Amino acid sequence: MTPRVSVVVPVLDAARTLPRTLPALAALAPAPDELIFVDNGSTDDTPRRLEAFAAGATRANIVVLREPRRGASVARNAGARAATGEIVAFTDADCCPRADWLAALTAPFADAGVGGVAGRLLSTPPAGVVETFGSLFTLQLPGEKSRHTRWTPWAGGFPTANLAVRRDLLQRLGGFDESVAIYGEDYDLCARLYATGAAIVYTPDAGVEHQHRVALRPMLRQAFGFGRSHAWLMRRHVPRGLWLALPRISLARPDFPLPGWIEGAAPDKKAVALLALGLAWRPLLVLLPLYGGWLWWDIGRRARARGLEVPWLGRWGLVGCLLAKAAAMTGGRWWGSLRYGRACL
Repeated sequence: MTPRVSVVVPVLDAARTLPRTLPALAALAPAPDELIFVDNGSTDDTPRRLEAFAAGATRANIVVLREPRRGASVARNAGARAATGEIVAFTDADCCPRADWLAALTAPFADAGVGGVAGRLLSTPPAGVVETFGSLFTLQLPGEKSRHTRWTPWAGGFPTANLAVRRDLLQRLGGFDESVAIYGEDYDLCARLYATGAAIVYTPDAGVEHQHRVALRPMLRQAFGFGRSHAWLMRRHVPRGLWLALPRISLARPDFPLPGWIEGAAPDKKAVALLALGLAWRPLLVLLPLYGGWLWWDIGRRARARGLEVPWLGRWGLVGCLLAKAAAMTGGRWWGSLRYGRACL
């Protein structure tokens, strides 16, 4: 028998993205048994848009809740508590699920050992430098199906923009950790789900198109938050083990006596290393602009593979976005390392 499915969408000041998201949710086939929006204190036109959407719905039971306590974790928990389906599927107000999303996302639950299913995140057609950058570098997930039974710094964590969990398991876990308003709460849920003995299946067939940030400052704030969450996740779920990434070298030693997660291959760190070499011996300074040129070329290659037309001058803007985002994430990781007492550099 096909399980009942509840879709939960936390919403905060989403008037910009809802005009794409709401039609995508309305076109789901099959439709969810219920669609629960949790408004988290919006001050823009979001509440009116949600009420109008609910009033005009004909294919699914639409519920609009108000949750005044701020935080994505709080909002998702409020939606999950109101859900009646055996499966609770999460997405966000800046996401556009493809029409067959739920069919692909719920199919792996036929296996009783599967506690959660994650789908692939794609991109809506971008406009502008920052949104184009997001479509090329943010939330890039693989095209192959996989099964996971453990969270590590490099695998097993999935964003709630495209994630479904059995409702009874979600209740047993106590939902999302509300002490974390946002950033890391989704990977933390995955790690705690594995601790129960359940698995998460990743299926690229369940596609959700994400509407990326359109301004630089929100994108950098998000990157800093993600970086900070890495150290928090290490403290909570990795008592020991070393994960080291260097250019062309990746080393994972789960049995290492001390915990550490070092990303030495990030673009900002490569640029700083080249700058240091150049300052030590001036002729090597030529490596820095050469590296910038390689990033420019690589961005063009990625854009062509995605069918995007990016002018040559625009590519330099994307190079700047890449270095700025990497630096923001590095700053978050270092700050998190100090706060949470874990080497996450």
